[in-house]
Amino acid sequence: MKRLLLGAAIAAFSTQAFAQVHELPQKQGVDGDGDMVYAVLFYEPDTEGEIITVSERIGTRYKDTLTSPASILTSDELAARGQQYISDLLRSLPGIAVNSSGPAGGLTQIRVRGSEANHVLVLIDGVEVGNPSTGEFDFAGLRAEDILRIETLRGEQSALYGSDAIGGVINIITRAGSSREGWRVSVEAGSRDTIEGQLSAVLPLGGAALSLNGNLFNTEGFDISGLDDERDGSKSRSLNIGLNKLNLGPISLSAKFGSSRLDVDFDGDSDFDGRLNNTSGETTVKTETARIDARFNLAGFENLITSHMVDTDTNTRGGFSSQSIGQRHNINWAAKRSFGYSSFTALGEIEQESYQIIPNFTEADAKPDNWTYALAGDYRYNKGPIALSASARYDINDLFADATTWRFGAGYAFEEFGGRIRASVGTGIKNPSMIELFGFFPQSNFTGNRDLQPEESLGFSLGYEQELGDLNLSIDVFRSELTDEITTIFNPDFSSTVINLDTDSTRQGVEVEARWKISDTLFARGSATYLESDQDDIEEIRRPEFIASASATWRPTNKLSLTANVDHNGKQLDTDFSTFSNVTLDAFTLVGANASYAVNDFATLSLRGENLLGEAYQEVFGYTSPGRAVYAGLRLDF
Repeated sequence: MKRLLLGAAIAAFSTQAFAQVHELPQKQGVDGDGDMVYAVLFYEPDTEGEIITVSERIGTRYKDTLTSPASILTSDELAARGQQYISDLLRSLPGIAVNSSGPAGGLTQIRVRGSEANHVLVLIDGVEVGNPSTGEFDFAGLRAEDILRIETLRGEQSALYGSDAIGGVINIITRAGSSREGWRVSVEAGSRDTIEGQLSAVLPLGGAALSLNGNLFNTEGFDISGLDDERDGSKSRSLNIGLNKLNLGPISLSAKFGSSRLDVDFDGDSDFDGRLNNTSGETTVKTETARIDARFNLAGFENLITSHMVDTDTNTRGGFSSQSIGQRHNINWAAKRSFGYSSFTALGEIEQESYQIIPNFTEADAKPDNWTYALAGDYRYNKGPIALSASARYDINDLFADATTWRFGAGYAFEEFGGRIRASVGTGIKNPSMIELFGFFPQSNFTGNRDLQPEESLGFSLGYEQELGDLNLSIDVFRSELTDEITTIFNPDFSSTVINLDTDSTRQGVEVEARWKISDTLFARGSATYLESDQDDIEEIRRPEFIASASATWRPTNKLSLTANVDHNGKQLDTDFSTFSNVTLDAFTLVGANASYAVNDFATLSLRGENLLGEAYQEVFGYTSPGRAVYAGLRLDF
């Protein structure tokens, strides 16, 4: 009956798309190459206002009209920093903390505003890429060479995006959506016997375009146990194919297919004393993603129908060997109409997540799944200095309780002196993951809990931004309370499972961000976050109290670019599993630099350094982190 009612509701709002309406005019922006890519319009640095897509399910908004705090890393800023892991680039944004377990390719978690790693929704070219088995996205193997733009939206966003968006949304856009003809070949090599090669191409197909991107990466790594007896390396390869601007009458189609494989060496605790030993463990993660969407206007409505999928196969060999396969299939229809200074978007969505573990010791060939059906509405009003927003969503779940989420926001610009205030309040949910519900690992005595209920969060954010000539400053104060938090408990017989806690988790803090065009040749950017994250008045692990980042780019000529960046991670708690007690990890500061020189119109040389001060630090207790490294590269553009 639930499915029948929801299907009828989706049909009802879609057929209403024949009323006569008109769309508000939108200023269009482009990136530095004059290119338009999937789901986003880029902007020139000297245009009025930054355009952002992640704040809506269809269409774009100017960042300075949002009621939620958002940050953007443009293609120019990504190129200036030169870092080759998305997780390292995210350190430069407010509210984001990174925790890596050892080498390049090791488990890398992102926490936004003190939320859990599985409380952040990650989109890549319109596909939700979180592992359906674990409920979170591992940033370990995500390389940055093909990335054009990163957008983040902080705070509870489930009213727009459903489960996983408690801490916010990270939207990553690659060259797969490009339609401007061109070729790019790049190679980089350096410390720890690291080498990476990449080929990108955009080929015209009549009025459409075909994009291709392939990447190969290999590093011998270092000994993550700190015993210096061997090296733990990683290697990855990926292929992305995109088809863009295929116009069939009034319908514009686009599609993308992506395939990647990551192989990572790891050390395990072979003698069960809570410390890493030199072992020969290896994890292989195979991921496939696909998306196809259709855009069309009908009687004044802007429509977007999207279908996407992700398949993640994780095979761990050594120690507690296991293989898990998680799959997600999603189809949604967004219809937007504008009237006067207002717009309204209606959304219908159906999603299936499934899970399989090999070997399964309880039910042979078992493949449990969950279906979710959702209806959502999003209202926006922008006139002069006033911005208002209201969103609501209803999720119907097969396996656990249904959920209603909402969000309200308001903003007001003081145009006479370039200031603006914004505020929002909303709720978020996180559904139990497939492993939490059905996981069974006899070697580690872990059993899932089929009685789990979704986690729920209520939060608010109050912000102010100010323009002072070419300097833009923003500050946000936030507070969120999480109920029914899912956590792992360890029993006296050394078995473990997961439960919903009956105590609250509180996360609150202050975020500061600044961007400054000091002169025509010098640009600077910085951020800082102060955070308190407590579970039942006890500080939570892997949430640094203070994080900060700063970078400066000098472009004395059109050919030369020099960038220095500093990323600071404050002290934080973690768990010492030899005693099952908390320990404090020291604060650390990472200093990097990147230089690039355009030899001619086609060739660019680069030289990049990481952790130049040689900091010895830990982001996860027991895992040694990499030392100083230097890399040189060559890029050819045609």
